[in-house]
Amino acid sequence: MAKAESVLTAVRALLPAIAEAAADVDRNGAVDPGTVARLQEAGFFSMLQPTSFGGLEGEPDDYLAATREISAACTSTGWLAGMLGVSTWHLALFDERAQHDVWDSDRRALLCASYAPTGRLERVNGDFRLSGRWSHCTGIDHASWLMAGALVVGDDGAAQDFVVALVPRHDYVVEANWNGLGLRGIGAHDVVVAGAIVPGYRTFGWVSPDQRSRLAPLYRLPQPILYTHTGTAPVLGAALGMLTARHPEVSHPLSAVAMADADLELSVLQMRRNVAELMDCARADATPEAELMLRSRRDQVVAFERAMAAIRLLAPDVDGELVERVWRDVQTAQMHVANDVERVLSVAGQFAFGLKVDAFIL
Repeated sequence: MAKAESVLTAVRALLPAIAEAAADVDRNGAVDPGTVARLQEAGFFSMLQPTSFGGLEGEPDDYLAATREISAACTSTGWLAGMLGVSTWHLALFDERAQHDVWDSDRRALLCASYAPTGRLERVNGDFRLSGRWSHCTGIDHASWLMAGALVVGDDGAAQDFVVALVPRHDYVVEANWNGLGLRGIGAHDVVVAGAIVPGYRTFGWVSPDQRSRLAPLYRLPQPILYTHTGTAPVLGAALGMLTARHPEVSHPLSAVAMADADLELSVLQMRRNVAELMDCARADATPEAELMLRSRRDQVVAFERAMAAIRLLAPDVDGELVERVWRDVQTAQMHVANDVERVLSVAGQFAFGLKVDAFIL
């Protein structure tokens, strides 16, 4: 706890400068590398990194809280930091040799990820040859490795499996084409790989039961949980930031503002509760019940919806430049699969009424 508190304290010290730079981030279409370096110095990117590689291996709730607070200052910076941070968590699920490849020479190396299966892996003498193009690679300019979704194909060209391949910077080309309506600073450019050789141990599918029992509790969490929560935390942060930035003379009844405040607090508490229960399961090396998995996903997308509603309510009472930027940011965040409210609630509703749910929403 003390280590997490020291990271949060260090991150909070950076927030005024991050907020001051937010307009420039939006205007220039990039988060300054110096900001990422200062977040690195504060320990943010070590929060989910294994202790064996110098990380804190901390609690997910502390990481999500830090992501919200950064996002309250600048949504682009919070989204970028959150996505780079959660990729550090994912690397801990790979073969330990892959972790050594990334972190032995640089404990602060960052990774970017794109999980759409738009790559092709062909078997070559026990390893793979990877080719493909990936879009929306958030933070690629700040990363030295890419985790890329790909289909393993057989000699007949038919898909056999879906895995994630780990690729170093010298094996891919970045095509700088991110020009989103919002989140303009996240640098979600396209990446191209043309025939790079990937050792078999640098590919990853899902954690097997045998592997799971050997992992630290943090890395036994269900694989989609941190990604989906990371996709909502910046929007919650943006809404909380607008709540503190509103003018004293509000145009809405104070009761409506109080309700928005309560909704945001409720969302934070619900997400905290669910993640804590999932961590309890992880510590016990137990598989979470379907009810907990769906409740976690339901509460996470409802938190997104509440944050959007709060931003709409507060917009008339906040300075125009901030409102315009945040509004564009959250509209772009809404496109992320983590925030597909209708799809998730439809499945949660089916489950609530006792109807068969074939697969959980990822």
